[in-house]
Amino acid sequence: MDELDEWQRLLGRQHRIVTRGQLLAQGFTDDGIRAQVEAHRWQRVHEGVYALFTGPLPPEARRMAALLACRGGAMLSHETAAELHGFVKPDDDRPIHVTVRYGCSASRLDGVKVHRSRAFAHIGLPGSDPPMTSRVHTVLDLALAAPDATEAARRAHLYALDAGVHPQALERAAELRRPARYRRAVADAVTLLRDGVLSELEHRYFVDVEQAHGLPVGRRQAPVLVDGVRRYEDIEYDMPRGTVTVRLDGFGTHRDRRTALIDRRRTVAAAVAGGVSVPFGYEEVTKFACRTTREVEALLRAAGWEEPLRPCGGCERTSGL
Repeated sequence: MDELDEWQRLLGRQHRIVTRGQLLAQGFTDDGIRAQVEAHRWQRVHEGVYALFTGPLPPEARRMAALLACRGGAMLSHETAAELHGFVKPDDDRPIHVTVRYGCSASRLDGVKVHRSRAFAHIGLPGSDPPMTSRVHTVLDLALAAPDATEAARRAHLYALDAGVHPQALERAAELRRPARYRRAVADAVTLLRDGVLSELEHRYFVDVEQAHGLPVGRRQAPVLVDGVRRYEDIEYDMPRGTVTVRLDGFGTHRDRRTALIDRRRTVAAAVAGGVSVPFGYEEVTKFACRTTREVEALLRAAGWEEPLRPCGGCERTSGL
């Protein structure tokens, strides 16, 4: 393969984004580069990084420019890596996030957020092109960038679900990096994942209903036999005088007739077994958590629960408890 073919291959791989060093290696001079930019045939993206075309840069070119602008190696991370992994929705207005080695002197770049990591050698996805953080370390990065511990736990839990990250993998990633902050929050997220909290709605129920009010923590993904088929209930509370089942419906309405039938049969099965089953949707959990708490409390009291309830700030504002 001759040098021209190799050059064309490089341009294809890098989406026609090149460095000054690459141009000089091809025989261009600084004056020649400057002339191309001044003639508006090329454009300078970052210091020493050029696009060999004019007009807006597509996302892949912006990402490549950010990587090439960081001397000493870099990888896409945080929201940018999450977009490529497919568990965060792309947003062209979002800055490009890159991670470099701790101590790297990468300068400030327009439209780029530079992060530094002591674990740089361990967090990349092997063989990725462009280089990016692995799925589990992307989840951990997003959690550690949260403004507070509550949000860190929420992000770690929900992004792990969306990214298909196993709780053990998240736990190992945290052990490897031993973050200075939010270590407990990440550990809490791992516990929720292991306990079967498998959706944003279930997480909100755990935090805003159970945890905020001192309700007992129910069993998640409890297996039940319905018409000879094994099903799983979101939450079950085993009380002295029976079982209270809470079913969380994030869709608000049944998706189809079969799902509606299954839910009705689950309700009947719970009643036949001597328990009670109640459904709650997104609004009840997120907008009316205190009211939902009082309703669950009433069912738990009837089933033999005797512990005191703890009012939250929302309860005091609505004079509910």
